Amino acid sequence: MPFNYENFINNSKLEYTKEIIGIDEFLRSLGFHYFSSVKLNNKHITFNSISLVLEVTCNLELLELLSHFNTGRWGDNGKKDSPLQEALEILNIKNRYTIDIEELTFFLNDTSIVIKRIYNKSIPSQLNDILKQIAFNYVFLTRGLNQKPYEIFVPIFEDIIDNIDANENQINTAPKSYSEFWGIYLDKDDEASIYDVHKNTYVSGDLEFLSE
Repeated sequence: MPFNYENFINNSKLEYTKEIIGIDEFLRSLGFHYFSSVKLNNKHITFNSISLVLEVTCNLELLELLSHFNTGRWGDNGKKDSPLQEALEILNIKNRYTIDIEELTFFLNDTSIVIKRIYNKSIPSQLNDILKQIAFNYVFLTRGLNQKPYEIFVPIFEDIIDNIDANENQINTAPKSYSEFWGIYLDKDDEASIYDVHKNTYVSGDLEFLSE
């Protein structure tokens, strides 16, 4: 059969405009369990996968959210896995392409939390632990409750870090977990700070503009 250039182009366009079966139900499920408005902000498509960029807008302040999460009144479905992980598994069953979360942002009344994927399914599988870590580190993050974080980036990557103090831990590789280094904007600081999760303290260093 001779090569048909027009069919090739049309099939390629279809490949890169994949419909996601069940995406509306997926977003509604997240909205229900996280008491939020959930938006699919973007999706990145390859021949065999789709990566989602999600925005979750929740009418709570960070301390309220953490309190409700710790008591099982927010972000809980009565199961071990997070509602996000369960909903994503259902979404994957309905589609023949692998679907994952590339970036998840929570917009709260006083804070935004930006979570980046570090390996396949890292966000849905680790979301509950990330929230627990934020709760555990809250006093340290706020410098003894004296400052409020208005942006939290989990984690931060090597290519946005410069001039780490030689006496501090070096950030030489891409993060392997969400419990290494975070980028924090505090309300009384002009620049973002690097937070060492293992040491529960801020470390010296410069960050490029994290929101780019």
